[in-house]
Amino acid sequence: MRKFCLYCCLIILISVWGCQSSNNANVTQPTSEPTIPQETMNNNTEAPQAVIDAVFNDITKNNTISSDNLQLAQTEAKTWSDGCLGLAQPDEFCTQALVEGWRITITDGQTTWVYRTDQTGRNLRIES
Repeated sequence: MRKFCLYCCLIILISVWGCQSSNNANVTQPTSEPTIPQETMNNNTEAPQAVIDAVFNDITKNNTISSDNLQLAQTEAKTWSDGCLGLAQPDEFCTQALVEGWRITITDGQTTWVYRTDQTGRNLRIES
């Protein structure tokens, strides 16, 4: 009976240890979202076409202008101070982490729009 109890305790101990070990293994797994290396962001002043397209789409969605009339004036790689790209609204909570992204200037010859985006263009805000 005593051997049986020791055997059961050993099985439980191994099971618990195995679960803890697998949980720790998950913590060290890399994220599946691709990232652009820091040196690439800092050396590259040309935003990806997907980011530019996202800005063009936002302008045409919010204004009565065709994307054919829009021109890319400038792109600049930036590191924003937070998840709101440094443009938080009153009472808005933003992630407090540096965000790699772009400052993109678009014009139609009369109006100029300046946007801030993350590196993918999924998060974008109009600066002016």
